[in-house]
Amino acid sequence: MSQYIDQADVIVIGGGVIGASVAYHLTKSGISDVLVLERNELASGASARSAGCFTHSRSDVSTIRMINRTREAIAELEEILGEPFGFHQHGSVRAVFSEPRLQEMAAMETVMRTAGLGVREIDIHEASELVPWLKLDNAVRTIFVPEDGYADGALLATSYLRAARLSGARVRRGVNVTGLIAEDGEIVGAETEEGPIRSRWVVSAAGVWGISVAGSINFGFPGAPTRSHYWITKPDGTGRPGQPNVQLPDVRAYFRSEVGGLLVGLQEPQSRTYDPLQLEEDMGHMNLFDDAYDLDLLVEQASALEPIIPDVVKWGFAHHIAGLSMYTPDGKFVVGRPDGTSGLIVAGGCCGSGLAASGGFGQVVADMISGRSPSIDTSLYDPNRFGKVEPASQEFRERCAAARSSKSRGNLNLPSSLVAAQ
Repeated sequence: MSQYIDQADVIVIGGGVIGASVAYHLTKSGISDVLVLERNELASGASARSAGCFTHSRSDVSTIRMINRTREAIAELEEILGEPFGFHQHGSVRAVFSEPRLQEMAAMETVMRTAGLGVREIDIHEASELVPWLKLDNAVRTIFVPEDGYADGALLATSYLRAARLSGARVRRGVNVTGLIAEDGEIVGAETEEGPIRSRWVVSAAGVWGISVAGSINFGFPGAPTRSHYWITKPDGTGRPGQPNVQLPDVRAYFRSEVGGLLVGLQEPQSRTYDPLQLEEDMGHMNLFDDAYDLDLLVEQASALEPIIPDVVKWGFAHHIAGLSMYTPDGKFVVGRPDGTSGLIVAGGCCGSGLAASGGFGQVVADMISGRSPSIDTSLYDPNRFGKVEPASQEFRERCAAARSSKSRGNLNLPSSLVAAQ
């Protein structure tokens, strides 16, 4: 053991919201010898840049249960830490304006009801009371999902870690993991710039950098670093307290309140991906903006929104935030053991929902390591489901970008009902 600089039962690589949740759920399950390794500051990557939306409108029950587990974990953290967390469960209004979207939403409603959510249809009058700036006269269906809401990603990550530390977990910042240590196919630790650290298990939850970590044992992690971005408007009172989130998939837009203004997500038609082997070590050092393109996108999509949000032309946009999420070709998470290995679990491929599903990630990883029967069916998230992949290849990255772009498959050719409204 003398060659190792440290050891633990479980090493968790990554101090973002998923890695933090894994640490918390491991200690909750009775595994206290947990060491979290973070190369930068805790929750300083995608977790700090997340829009923070908890959106239960999903196509499978497993993902809803992953998100439900996060809501349960937040209540646990409030009790453990003795302070309110600040989860804003104000629900969401989701409206569709076209037949394809209507069919898609009907399928989602069936899944949500199967999962026990209180989704219900609302009329335009109730929608207007909930969100006064919405004009939904031409919507073909509008629903309200009371369980939806939003939270702060960095705060959730640090709350998980605070609770984990109370139960014995350790956190080391400024430790750069350069690869995994394998002995006859078994992963027995992590190599760092300071030296090797031994463990019984390694959980790679390093976000977009997890691709290079997995590559150290020749496993092609099936995801690509993909840009997500949003704007924040000036605090003009539009984002009033208690206001529900809004989802408008026909025009690829979502909204939530943010300090008196609104957080406005406008999804680009072709998402940008990045070579996972050429990333900066700190997301804060990456230039993720193209000012001319991004401004054109804002103008174009704001114009498309005007029939639904007449006052959008009056909004002042104060901030533009961007970060990298890891998207997979099918838009589903990645959690489990890579084929041909033991002692390793990969947890990622958040597809823009890592914060909302973080509790589920932590729970299923803790179940796997402790040998319990899984509380959530993760067969959809098998890390081997795509076969052998080359994450850095342009072809694979384009598949992942298509999954991001199809997350809200609307286009800027408005449904005829909206064109008529103009």
